[in-house]
Formats: sequence, C-alpha cells, structure tokens
Amino acid sequence: MIYVTPVYFRVPLRISVSVLLLIFGLIGVFCLIHILISRRLIGFGPRLGAFVAVGLLVAICVASFPAVAILGRGQGELAAVTFLGISLLIAGWRAAPGCELMAIPDLLFGKHADMPCLIFSPLDWLERRFWRK
Repeated sequence: MIYVTPVYFRVPLRISVSVLLLIFGLIGVFCLIHILISRRLIGFGPRLGAFVAVGLLVAICVASFPAVAILGRGQGELAAVTFLGISLLIAGWRAAPGCELMAIPDLLFGKHADMPCLIFSPLDWLERRFWRK
C-alpha cells in the first residue's frame, strides 16, 4: 500500500474515480462469491472458489495491459493491487484465517467464508508440519 497510494496522487481524478469504481465492483463480485461459498448455493467448493477469486484478479490485470487495454491502461492493475493490499491489511488486522482476498466480504458479512488461500495455505501447512517435529 505504501507503493500504491502515491499513484493516486499522480494520476488524473478521472482515472482515480474509475479505479475506485472497479474496486467497488470487485468488492461486489467477491461478496457474491462469499455468498455462494458460505451458503453452498452452487456446487463448487471452497478450493474452486479460491481459484475463481485469484483468477478474477489476474483477469482484471490482463484486461488492463497496454496491448489489450479493455479496462484502460493500467487501471485494472491498479484496482487489483489496491484491492489486494486493502484485503491483506484487513486480514492482518482481524487475524482472519484462510483466503485473504475474502477479508472485505468477511468483514461486511461478519462471517468467515472458509476458503483456502492459494499462496499462504501451503506455507501454513508446512509451518505447522515443521513445528510439530
């Protein structure tokens, strides 16, 4: 977040507003994923939900590459990095287990989505295994 925050002071206000709208859209989509996972409304489990969540951020980044430029030049990347940074800060503040990308919906709904994290869950598993010996 220390790296990303100054970018908002360098870009025009129009770009900052579009990035914030993308972030609110991401929050909405992640809230929908949270509802689908926690209430088991559709037949995919938490692991597939974690792949969908990470894949969504990757897709937004790819859609803003200069060669593709569907979401503008870098606006999707800025939105994805900002959303990830805010989610990591909230997850650390709340000491939330599982998928850090779901920290904002977890905070809004007051319930944990119980999704594994693709990056940190294997590290947690290795750490638990190491400290048992």
